[in-house]
Amino acid sequence: MRIRSNNPVYGRIMNSSKYQSLSGDYVAATYGGVARKTMFFLMLVFIGAFGGLWLMQSNPQVFVTALVISLFGTIFFAIIGLLAPSMSKIFGSLYCLGQGMIIGVVSLAFEASAPGIVMTALFSTVIVLAISVTLFMTNIVKVGGKFIRFLLIFGISLIASIFLIMIIDLIFKTGFFSIMIIPIAGLSTFLATLYLFFDFQRIYEIVEGGAPAELEWYVSFGLVYTMIWLYMEILRLLWILRDIFDN
Repeated sequence: MRIRSNNPVYGRIMNSSKYQSLSGDYVAATYGGVARKTMFFLMLVFIGAFGGLWLMQSNPQVFVTALVISLFGTIFFAIIGLLAPSMSKIFGSLYCLGQGMIIGVVSLAFEASAPGIVMTALFSTVIVLAISVTLFMTNIVKVGGKFIRFLLIFGISLIASIFLIMIIDLIFKTGFFSIMIIPIAGLSTFLATLYLFFDFQRIYEIVEGGAPAELEWYVSFGLVYTMIWLYMEILRLLWILRDIFDN
């Protein structure tokens, strides 16, 4: 069975001559395969986080160099991993290791400022993921063309609004950005949650569409990328709320 896709990268692969020529001669993707690869990427994130913290304690100079490389390298790794499915395994792994180091340092800083916030953010991320999976599997939330268009418009509008608010605040010194920081953090968290549904749809399409198993790396990396984004947004939102209520 072939399923029409709203994802241009996935659609281009499924319609390519390479894929068409492989029809019936390859191992098809499975949900189990996607789950295993997702766990692999998450394991690399934790290795990067704890490895980075260990390196920070044992060799600070090397750690600073590795952190700087991670800050710039992960941007490149993410772009290649998300846009070139055949490279997702390699660049997705590099991204998870590098981003794990960044997450470890950021989480440590937040935890020092607000003890218990990291576990709360992790638990909240798992809850949001579980609820999103349930809503998707029960067809309460359907990912079609309208959903994709709304997602793109909402994402672009949010980014543009943030930049506009920052520019206005910088020029006129109104403090407007400080006032809007909670709505911005909340909307950013909501946007990351919406992208989970997009990732679930991609997983559904490659499995039910009988795509090659190599695409499991592509959709698994996309899901882990969104989960990391969601965790960071939740962590930031919790810290902002705590800071406001403490004051």
